[in-house]
Amino acid sequence: MAVLVREAEAAFERLDIAHARDLWAQIYELEKSTVAICQLGQLDRRLGRWVDAAGELTRCVQGMRPPATPMERRLHDTRHADLAAARRQVAELRVFAPAGAAPVLVDGRIVDESGRIYVEPGQHEVTAALPDGRKARSAVRVTAGEARAVLLSPEPASLRPAALPPARPAGAPTQPAAPPAPWLLYAGSAASGAFLVSGIVLHVVASLEDSALQAEMCKPRSTGNPKLLEELHAVEVQQHISTAALVAGTALGAATLVVAILPSGAQIRAHSAGAEVRFSW
Repeated sequence: MAVLVREAEAAFERLDIAHARDLWAQIYELEKSTVAICQLGQLDRRLGRWVDAAGELTRCVQGMRPPATPMERRLHDTRHADLAAARRQVAELRVFAPAGAAPVLVDGRIVDESGRIYVEPGQHEVTAALPDGRKARSAVRVTAGEARAVLLSPEPASLRPAALPPARPAGAPTQPAAPPAPWLLYAGSAASGAFLVSGIVLHVVASLEDSALQAEMCKPRSTGNPKLLEELHAVEVQQHISTAALVAGTALGAATLVVAILPSGAQIRAHSAGAEVRFSW
């Protein structure tokens, strides 16, 4: 380890930035320390690898302890300035995926959807796999320095009959199924839409507020500010409320859809392994 550190420092003094970066990457694989990730972030910033630099410097400042000496204060301020410079060159995504969706991919690259996702400015496709095999996806275009909330929308489920109905005797009269009451469908659709719209709006507002607060906390004078921590907690509560609204809206919309498409006489029975639907023909 000590030999690699000396080689990395010597490469940096020779201004062989790429070789120094490779050596620090090896050091970080051996020991995932704050010093190593900070060095990687600085070197990637020099190499113009802004997406990598932003992610590494974010972990760097999160792992740094509060400065206790003037030298530590200068280092602390330098790291925060490096992070701010890197974030101005990239865009930031906050992905909101349906429950159970994993993994989340941006342009085919697996990412940690629970934190900040830095991407190059431009067009990106965000996808996730749902437990039932479907995909949830969304396309987004971002510019440098922009923070954007991305809500993944599930693909529509294919409607397949469970079994073919028995043959109807020749000449038997057909009895059309009575449609559900229109007011029930209208009320269910309106309530589902209200939940979904309010949930999306709350998600977007909370995400933007969270990004602004996180950016404020990156400033040296804001470290440990109790007011900022309280505001962050309030934003987290708002995000939980918006998630609950999205889940409620989706469930209500699905229930309304089931009522609309199931024929008269259908029975739905829930059990531990799922649900059973029986039709009367």
